[in-house]
Amino acid sequence: RYMVPDWTFGIQDENMQKVVDEARAKGAQVVVVLSHNGMDVDIKMASRVTGIDAIFGGHTHDGVPQPYQVKNAKGTTLVTNAGSNGKFLGVMDFDVQGKKVVGWKYRLLPIFSNLIAPDAKMEAFINNVRAPFAAKLNEKLAVTEDLLYRR
Repeated sequence: RYMVPDWTFGIQDENMQKVVDEARAKGAQVVVVLSHNGMDVDIKMASRVTGIDAIFGGHTHDGVPQPYQVKNAKGTTLVTNAGSNGKFLGVMDFDVQGKKVVGWKYRLLPIFSNLIAPDAKMEAFINNVRAPFAAKLNEKLAVTEDLLYRR
């Protein structure tokens, strides 16, 4: 807490609107927000704050196959989530004409981590950091006969 004494939580519509307006005033043709609020909060923010073209979220952990289109007082904001832990890469292409988004294309690209060779230095670093905790991290906590799914 001492490192971030002014850290607060919530949508903070007025602050976000100021940031978006400032970006637009400086010439931004597309405004994208990277969020870790969750889909529900991102959708609420998109309905309250105008001028955001898209919100790419990460808290919900579900891959959203198509953006949710949120209408607000001055247009539409696209809200999406590419899942968690690098399962997908969300790719959005914008068609910008006349300093305005007039179209978009979105897709989720699956990431097959078992087909990508890990970076040797990073893998060694992770193994070194985990080593003192390996026994605890590998401890079996429970066994199930059924498939478990987070939803």
